[in-house]
Amino acid sequence: MATTITLADVVRSARAYPELNPILGTSGFTSEPAVTIGNDVMQRILAQGMDWKFNRQFVKPFLTNALQQDYIITAPLDLAWIEQGVRVDINNSVTPKPVFGLEAQRDLGRTSYQANPFHIGWIPVSQCTFGSWVASTSYPTGLGAPQTPQTPIQQFIDSNGNFLVVTSYGTSGTVQPVLPAKSPAGTTIVDNGVTWTVVDPDAVAIRVSPLPATSGIVWQVYAVYQKKPPIFKTLQDLITPIPDEYSYLFRQGFMAFAYMHAGSRGAEKSYAMWEEALMTALRAADREREGATFYPSESLIGGGPYKYGMPVGPAWPFDYWGQ
Repeated sequence: MATTITLADVVRSARAYPELNPILGTSGFTSEPAVTIGNDVMQRILAQGMDWKFNRQFVKPFLTNALQQDYIITAPLDLAWIEQGVRVDINNSVTPKPVFGLEAQRDLGRTSYQANPFHIGWIPVSQCTFGSWVASTSYPTGLGAPQTPQTPIQQFIDSNGNFLVVTSYGTSGTVQPVLPAKSPAGTTIVDNGVTWTVVDPDAVAIRVSPLPATSGIVWQVYAVYQKKPPIFKTLQDLITPIPDEYSYLFRQGFMAFAYMHAGSRGAEKSYAMWEEALMTALRAADREREGATFYPSESLIGGGPYKYGMPVGPAWPFDYWGQ
């Protein structure tokens, strides 16, 4: 789904309408207000709730660690919201390896409940739960281990306030690593056999719930997300990620916003027609069957397993034994 159309191409089409010439220019065109209009249109098309497949991306997979709820992801930085996820029993020898779904949640609080994770969300790194550095201790990957190794949380804040995460596994030294205050993201420090990397406080961390259990399975987690809308800087920028086959939506939205900037009496009608076109394009996905499933939350005579710790629902369709 390639993109070959630039913002300048869209402006050139809009200039064919005399009513828009006062704001777009009759001979050549300047970057404003065209760039601002383009950004407004892009923000609206990629607004939360519009889960376009062409704007979908995967978070780099990571391995769970016993009793660690938050996992700092050094990339991506363009995550807007998580659609869904899966966890894979990565050390299982069967083919194919067991895969289980993860239900995306907007807000996941801290928990002390231990079980196989079934919820996934994201938070800024600055809101993560951090551990404490431990001397002469193994920080393993978990690959090849039948059960999650006993290990500290693999991220901590050094004495100068830098957020550090393990990026090369091994055994820590005897002196806590520390970097100069406000070290830039990507700065590394070697701690005997462990390498720690500084991360941006405004970067992204993935939170799972419940806590991966002590001596539980090592899960490899994959998350699917929608990317943030890009920001146009010049008219030569491509309208990425919108592919050419959906460029009509961008062009129509640009016209609607341009009419509003021009104070046109037809602006309201133009915008309404564009909104209808957006909804029509989204409803086209209704031809594909959804994978949602209903689960009863309790029996017909009331009760249910909630009193045992977890309510039965789409994300936890098990009895109180976790089966």
